[in-house]
Amino acid sequence: MFRSFFVGTTQTKTLTANSLVMVALNILFNYILIFGKFGFPTLGIAGAAIGSSLAELMSVLFFIIYTIRKVDIRKYGLNIFHGLQKRVIKQILNVSLWTMIQNFTSLSTWFLFFIAVEHLGERPLAITNIIRSLSSVLFTIMIAFASTCGSLVSNFIGAGESNKVFQVIMIRIKISYMILVPLGILFTVFPETVIRIYTNNTKLISAAVPSLWIMCTAYIFLIPGNILFQSVSGTGNIRTAFLLEIITMVIYVLYVTYMIFYRKIDVALCWTTEHVYGFTIMTACYWYLKKGHWQDKKYKFIQKNKPRKTL
Repeated sequence: MFRSFFVGTTQTKTLTANSLVMVALNILFNYILIFGKFGFPTLGIAGAAIGSSLAELMSVLFFIIYTIRKVDIRKYGLNIFHGLQKRVIKQILNVSLWTMIQNFTSLSTWFLFFIAVEHLGERPLAITNIIRSLSSVLFTIMIAFASTCGSLVSNFIGAGESNKVFQVIMIRIKISYMILVPLGILFTVFPETVIRIYTNNTKLISAAVPSLWIMCTAYIFLIPGNILFQSVSGTGNIRTAFLLEIITMVIYVLYVTYMIFYRKIDVALCWTTEHVYGFTIMTACYWYLKKGHWQDKKYKFIQKNKPRKTL
C-alpha cells in the first residue's frame, strides 16, 4: 500500500531509499540467522525465511516513520481513519477485483508453460528454470517502468492533460529500451558466464545458451507490450485491460498447446511463447489506446465522482 501511494504521488525516490534499506537488512539478517553469527543459532533455510520477514518488517517501519516525518499526512487524509465506507469499498473492488482476476489468469498461464515444458523432459525443465531466473532480472526492471507509467498516465488524465498520455508512454518505452537492451546484449554476449551463476554443469550450460538468446530477444515486444498494458489500466478501464489480457492469454495458451504439447519443439523455441505474448498484448493495447474512447470514459468518471462542495 505504501509503495502504491508513493508511486501514485510520483515520490519514487522514497521507494529507492526503502529498497536499499530493505536489501541491506535482508543480507544482514540472512547472514546472521542462516550461519548463526553473533550468538544466534544456526537456522539454515529457516533463518532465510525469518531474515526476509524481518527485512520486510523494517521496510514497513521505514515507510511509517518516513511518512509521518516527511509527508503532509493531512493533505492526503492519512491522519484520520474514516471507518468502513461501503461506497468507497465498492468503488475500490470495482477496480481491484478485475485486476486480481487478471493477475491470477496471468500466473495460471505461466504455470501452464512450465507444465508443458516438464513434458519435454528433466533437462528442458532445468534449463527453463535457469532462464526464468535470469529473465526475472530483466522483467523486474521492465515491470517497474511499466507500473510507473501506469501511474503517470493516471496523473496526467486526472490533471486534464490526456493529450500528453502517448508522449509519456513513448518516453517510458525509450528509457526502458535504453536500460534493458544493454543488459540483454550483456546476457547474449556472455551467456555461459551468466548461466554459471546457477550451475557448474558444462553440458547444462551449453544447452541453456540458445534459450537465453531467444528469451532476451522477446523483450523487444515485452517492453512496449507491458508498458502499453499498464497504461490501459492507468486510464481506469480495468475491465478493458482484463479483456485484452484474456484475448492475449487465449492466443498464448493455444500457441503453447500446439507448439509444446503437440509439436514437442526444442526447449529454446519454447521461449518464443514470450514473443507471442508480447506482440499480441502490444498490438491489442496500442489499438485500444489509439481507437478506444478512453478519454471520454475517464472524463465522465471524474465528473460523476466530483467531490461535494462541503468537502
